[in-house]
Amino acid sequence: MKSVALIALFAALGAGSVCAQTASFQCPASGTQFSYKGDGLEKVNTASGQDGTVCLYDSLSNGKTETLRMHGGLVGSVDAQGESFAKGLDLKALWPLTVGNKITNAVTVVGRDGKSYTSTVTTTVAAYEKITVPAGTFDAFRVEGSKAESNRRDIHWWAPAVSASVRESFPDWRTPGKTITLDLVSLKPAAK
Repeated sequence: MKSVALIALFAALGAGSVCAQTASFQCPASGTQFSYKGDGLEKVNTASGQDGTVCLYDSLSNGKTETLRMHGGLVGSVDAQGESFAKGLDLKALWPLTVGNKITNAVTVVGRDGKSYTSTVTTTVAAYEKITVPAGTFDAFRVEGSKAESNRRDIHWWAPAVSASVRESFPDWRTPGKTITLDLVSLKPAAK
């Protein structure tokens, strides 16, 4: 009887690790608060709902409040330029997240200068790995986005346990050549 129980336990553990490397799309529960810090920036995102495959947040960043729309839970937008860029990506095709999933899209946006730009953007689920940030250690999918005409990358470590990125690394559009990295420093679950 003990051996049957042990076999069942090992089978369950083995199945869990396989399932752990695939994640279905979901947004965090409304009211969940994520605090990020890095490179002189501080940001607090409070989950406020969902619009299809867009996670909605009330975001407070360095004293400025705005509505943040995280398309596919991975690509954020707070303005028209960001929204048109994110809508040009077929992020639904990445889900469920599995290492090796990849999409390539031609995205046309109107930049802050009023000119139209087209980029070929490739987004890849590059790895499933442990990552340690001030808020703890998480199993996360490393999702990398890159433009064909640039060697700069947007990287999100999306953790299924919290349905959000626990680290983000992206080019600073205000300072060419600079990369910003934000780490999750605290997490406050939604009130029940």
